Amino acid sequence: MPDTLRHALTTGLRICRLSWKDYRLTSVGPGASAGIALRTVFQVAFFTLLGQLAAQDAGRAHAFVGSVAFAPVAAVTSHVSSVVTSEVPLGTMYRLRMGDTPLLVVMLLRSWVYVVEGLAASLVALLVLGPTVLGGRGTVDLAVGYPLILLTTVSCLCAGLFCCALVLTGLDEGLVVNVAGYLILLCAGVVVPLDPQGLLHLAGQALPLGAGLNALRAPGTASTGELWGAIAHEALVAGLWLLATAVLLRLHARRVRTGAAPEPV
Repeated sequence: MPDTLRHALTTGLRICRLSWKDYRLTSVGPGASAGIALRTVFQVAFFTLLGQLAAQDAGRAHAFVGSVAFAPVAAVTSHVSSVVTSEVPLGTMYRLRMGDTPLLVVMLLRSWVYVVEGLAASLVALLVLGPTVLGGRGTVDLAVGYPLILLTTVSCLCAGLFCCALVLTGLDEGLVVNVAGYLILLCAGVVVPLDPQGLLHLAGQALPLGAGLNALRAPGTASTGELWGAIAHEALVAGLWLLATAVLLRLHARRVRTGAAPEPV
């Protein structure tokens, strides 16, 4: 194995291990884990009831599938911001900028724990509420579709990393991550179907979750080509948000180096 590749793999594994160690120290414990699971179950139940009020049984199933897929969004947009903002009060952001590993790669490698957190919480909600809402067969069918939820979670993570980059420029963290979460909720049609000609549906084409959620909801009604088209759309959205993050990080780093912008503190 070439030395360069060995060094890259060793560095990547070290970052992943340190990310898990930090997560265990700050976020994992019986109380924290139970809190995350309960919050997710109640959130899914609330959205499911809203869907039932809007469109009876069909609306209930629509909202349940949407809210199960939406459940990881909090972890990968709000919680994930700590992968870089935790460096700010320590005054160590400059070390990340000067390191051999690009900042975006560090952010991605530090984020895997939040993808696992979000997917685990979503799965708990599915197992607790699914048999009541969808029945046994429907629950199994949705569980089989979890690779799609993994894709939408990674897509939302890419948007979450863009939020991290915005926070580094000086924007308020709470404002950025909450606006991102609510935009995804509204524009992906999580609770109620969207008008295909409406503004929210149009905006949702550029946001994560929407295309993948459509594929998740229509395994028996859409053609194979339509399903793969939706999956490709979701993957493209993820790639574009990741590219936007890389561009924003580079522009901000240049402004910091030239003194046009201060290092966040």
